[in-house]
Amino acid sequence: MDRARYLAMVAAGAATVLPTVARAQSSRVRIGAAANDSYAVTYFAQDGGFFERARIDPDIQIFSNAQAMVQAAAGNAIDVGMADLVQVANAFNHGVPLGFIAPAGIYDSKVPTTLICAAKNSPIRSVKDLENQPVAVVAIASIGSVALQEWIKQNGADVTKVKLLELPFSAMAPALTRGTIAAAAIAEPFLSLARDDVRSLGDAQSVIAKSFFLSGSFASRDWVAGNRDVASRLVKAFQAAAVWSNAHHDDTAVILAKYAKLDLDKIRTMARATFATTLDPRMMQPILDIAFKYGQMQKPVRAADLIVPV
Repeated sequence: MDRARYLAMVAAGAATVLPTVARAQSSRVRIGAAANDSYAVTYFAQDGGFFERARIDPDIQIFSNAQAMVQAAAGNAIDVGMADLVQVANAFNHGVPLGFIAPAGIYDSKVPTTLICAAKNSPIRSVKDLENQPVAVVAIASIGSVALQEWIKQNGADVTKVKLLELPFSAMAPALTRGTIAAAAIAEPFLSLARDDVRSLGDAQSVIAKSFFLSGSFASRDWVAGNRDVASRLVKAFQAAAVWSNAHHDDTAVILAKYAKLDLDKIRTMARATFATTLDPRMMQPILDIAFKYGQMQKPVRAADLIVPV
C-alpha cells in the first residue's frame, strides 16, 4: 500500500470516530419586560432573532411596571430588567447594586409618546383645573411623575394640591372615562388605543429636555461581574435590536401587537419609540436632577455612577 493511500484510509477512519463539534451553548438569562413601546426592545430582540444570534436564551418575565422589575432584580428574581433612571437611582441610593448596561427608549419632543390626558367629556380644561383632583401616573417614583409635577408648576398650578396615584397604563383610559381620575400620563401604545375616549392636555416630559433617556436595561453589578461574557453578548443583542427597530417600525408593530395583545392597525398609526444604542450620561442627568428637586430621590446621583461597564 502506497503512502498516499494509507494516509487517506487513516483520515477516513478518524472521521468516523471523531465527535461532532457542538455549537456553543446558549446562556440562560432571566429578563424582565413590559409592553410599553419604549420598553419593548426586549421583545424586538427576541422575535428579531438578536438574542439567538448572541447565544442568549432569554427567560422573559412580564411586569406591569418598572418599579416591580427593580424590586425583582433586588430580590434576585431576575438578572436583567428595564426601568427609568429614577427607579434605578433610588435603588443605588439605598445600597442596592443595580446599574444600567444598555439604553432603550428616548424621549423626543418632536414625537412625544406620553401625554397628559383627560376624558373627552371632562370639565378639565387647564392645568389649574387639576388642583385638588386625582391624577394617575404609572409609578410615583418615575420620570412620568416628576415631569408631571414640573409641568404643573410651570403652568401656574400648585403642585402640592394635585393628588398623584399609581395605575397601570392599561387602566388609565377606563378610569378617565368612569370619572374616577381627572387626568393621567398615558404612554404608547395605550395612548393611541384610547384616542377615541381621551384628549391631550399637554406633553409634560417636554419640561425636562428636548431629548433624554426614557428607559434602559439594568442589571445587578454582581451579576455583571460574574457573567462578563454573557453580559457583553446581551448588550450587543440589545444594541443590534435597537438599530433594527428604529428602521423597521412595520415589523416591530407586529411584535408589539403580539405581546401587548393590542390592535395592529392602531399600533401602526401611533407615535413610535426611538431607541438609543449607547449610554450617554448627558442624556441621563436632567432626569436625575429634576427627580431630586421633587423629592423622588433622597440624594443627588451622578449619571455616570449608574453606568455599569460591560
